[in-house]
Amino acid sequence: MFEGKKLVIQRIAFHSRIGFDDRKMYVNDAAIVIPTSDFWLLACLNSCLLWWFEFRSFPHKKDEALAMDIPFVETLPIPEADMSTKKNAERTVARLIEFSEGLLATRMGILDWLKVQHEISEPSTKLQDPIALDSDAFVIEVQRARGRRNPFTAAALRGLREEYKRTIEPARSVSAEALRLEHCLHDLVNAAYGLSPEEVHLMWDTAPPRMPIPRPNSSRCEVKR
Repeated sequence: MFEGKKLVIQRIAFHSRIGFDDRKMYVNDAAIVIPTSDFWLLACLNSCLLWWFEFRSFPHKKDEALAMDIPFVETLPIPEADMSTKKNAERTVARLIEFSEGLLATRMGILDWLKVQHEISEPSTKLQDPIALDSDAFVIEVQRARGRRNPFTAAALRGLREEYKRTIEPARSVSAEALRLEHCLHDLVNAAYGLSPEEVHLMWDTAPPRMPIPRPNSSRCEVKR
């Protein structure tokens, strides 16, 4: 199972983060694996609806983490999807995986650049996710990490903003598109479970902490082909 394609689930889950691995990675008993490359299953397992369901049905650990052990995961109801829905979901999941890998590479590259260029080896929590910061917030966090005794020169500040524009701004556009696709994917999953608009509204009104995505502004979304 470790050598093949698989879904990987943390047994103590603070967030809904079920991963896909096709690189023959090994895990210890802090995770369980499902030996499949079924992207429809992955979409359902990462959905807001199942996080809502799990939060009410699964045992709770410390700090409201959930016990994602095999006996509980085996009980999760997964709907059948028609061929069109499944293909649409599979394309979307594949695209989201591609985006995720690119965004991770950008984040790690920025952190490495900050370490080498600005001697920031222990970035703050906010700085660990630079793509979430706008230009001014990024500059403020970098300056805070550098300390008051090491202020920016005009040239260093210009270089920091140029790097933000060159590297982080494009990543923010990718992140926004990824979020749009997430909403589209969740719409597909909700429809496969047979949820009415009123039930989707109720799910969000009674949402548990740390839903996988923020509440959408609109009720429906079509995945771009």
